[in-house]
Amino acid sequence: MQGVIREYEAMMILHPSSDEAAVEKVQSQFAEGVSRHGGRVLEVQNHGRQKLSYPIRKSQEGMLFQVRFQMAPAQLPGLEKAARLSESILRLMVVHGTKAAASPSPASS
Repeated sequence: MQGVIREYEAMMILHPSSDEAAVEKVQSQFAEGVSRHGGRVLEVQNHGRQKLSYPIRKSQEGMLFQVRFQMAPAQLPGLEKAARLSESILRLMVVHGTKAAASPSPASS
């Protein structure tokens, strides 16, 4: 099943003391990681400072942003591991969507 590319969505919560420059730095580092692991970024949405439903590492607020990207499933664990090493990321969640592209298959009638 080599050649399968899936679409993923990552939601990140950054420490509330992060300013816009820090958020942009984490976004660019994540985008570089996606590229380094053979994927491509489709969309980045910055949701700004949000109140959290429950405290995460003693923080009641966080800076949220969301990234949609495409990547081979085998490369995802390396990307997640690299992102989790960032001190400013309080929480990272990656979910997969639909199969974006695959090896050519015959068209059905």
